[in-house]
Amino acid sequence: MSSVKHERSQPSQAQVQQRPAITPTLRNIQDYMPKLPTQPEAARQRRRKLILAGRFLLDIVAINLAFVLAYALRYVLFGADVQERNQASLNDYLPVELGFSIIFFVLLQFKGFYRLSRNSSLLDETGIIFSTALLSVATLMVLIFIGQPDTRSRLMLVYLLPLSFGCLFLVRVVATGVRRWQWRRGVGVRNLIVVGATDAASRLMQTLVERPKLGFKLVGYVDDQSRFSQWTLPARYPNGDLVPHIGANQDLIKLIQHHQIDEVIVALPAVMHATINEIINQCREYAVEFTLVPDIFELRVDALNFQQINGVPVIGLKANNLTGWNYVVKRVSDIVLALLAILVCALPFLIITIAIKLDSPGPIIHKQIRIGKNGKPFTFYKFRSMYINADQIFEKLQEFNTTGGATFKMLDDPRRTKVGRLLRRTSIDELPQIFNILAGHMSWVGPRPAIDRELPKFNEWQFRRFEVTPGLTGLWQVSGRSNLPFDDMVKLDIYYTENWSLWLDLKIMLRTIPAVLSGRGAY
Repeated sequence: MSSVKHERSQPSQAQVQQRPAITPTLRNIQDYMPKLPTQPEAARQRRRKLILAGRFLLDIVAINLAFVLAYALRYVLFGADVQERNQASLNDYLPVELGFSIIFFVLLQFKGFYRLSRNSSLLDETGIIFSTALLSVATLMVLIFIGQPDTRSRLMLVYLLPLSFGCLFLVRVVATGVRRWQWRRGVGVRNLIVVGATDAASRLMQTLVERPKLGFKLVGYVDDQSRFSQWTLPARYPNGDLVPHIGANQDLIKLIQHHQIDEVIVALPAVMHATINEIINQCREYAVEFTLVPDIFELRVDALNFQQINGVPVIGLKANNLTGWNYVVKRVSDIVLALLAILVCALPFLIITIAIKLDSPGPIIHKQIRIGKNGKPFTFYKFRSMYINADQIFEKLQEFNTTGGATFKMLDDPRRTKVGRLLRRTSIDELPQIFNILAGHMSWVGPRPAIDRELPKFNEWQFRRFEVTPGLTGLWQVSGRSNLPFDDMVKLDIYYTENWSLWLDLKIMLRTIPAVLSGRGAY
């Protein structure tokens, strides 16, 4: 066989001239750069920079004030025991004070303290402040002991830890209060629109209009069609008006400019990849902040573990985090808190018992079989809040269910007694579950225990909520309570099982207090 030698043909001069230029010109580059902000947008950007600079200044002042107070405590108020050779003026401490301020401020920056979102809670800030104060004092202590161990007071550093935390925390409390006071009056709020008309978008919009303390003004939502009729719970303003449909996806840029939008939340189904990418590019082009709401059925980003094996990315699902020592720590804390709660609640138990007995005939405690961890049934205790024939009329009320899922919640439930309305409104009827916690059937924090009649209505993915011990309160209780559809309740329960920590439990328990006091979603 004859071999044929293939030679690469050279392009002709005409072909070269016909090729499009691929070297980017200045004009091409500018087309992809963010547009210059308009005058109102530039003014808002300058205002945000001034506010951030003000935060920097206040925090630096608070850090230095804490140092001065620590010096005053050690050398002035409690300075009688300081030997004369160990006396030091505040000027002697100036290099140490400067170093402490720099360390503290840099650590705050590294921990993302100044990048927290507007809806971050005071608890989120408190955790960062405390860890930063602890690490800053520890670092300062090491540096001082290495350099000059005999000329600096150790006790002053002990004072410095609570004082630096306290001063910065007090500044954040006052600043947060002032900021939310302004937001409630419409000062400094950010104009926001939601792109998409999914149920997740509707629930998100409802949260935004119900919580002005978040600092957003919801202008409306954008979608190719109005879908109010498809929503389980249509989003409404406090005056009862529906959140308006202000345009289609293709009109987003015009709407951003017309309404002077500061932020866009994209809540489109994951299958609309092209539309989502186009909207993201438009937001970047016009320097508008944006956030994405992932479609949890299509992509559970929060439930994924990203790893590498020899440079090859692999993805796995997160497992239940409440196992092994984590479970032991949680169980011990449950027992300790339950014993303390029984002592504190002894008198309220007696008062409630008398009130229930005088209000209507029937037992004081309502017992019910609930489903616990791994599907095991247990006897669940509550103060009776309904008439004794409540179960007999249950089937007649099914059409009034407000959760749209396996659970049953009804506004103005006619089965409640007079005392029961108050008990359920304040969630006091849940107190006997302290004994469930002590027995190990429940925990202080976890998914709500299901009723056996609800199980046939569960989808397969929803059974993951039974991987952990059910709780007296939980993530969905502090995120909307009965106002949330059942699917969202389960998603929050699963998130909790995959991301458990003692800090998360503490945050949920602390957030339960205002949730109970407000009575929102309790009926």
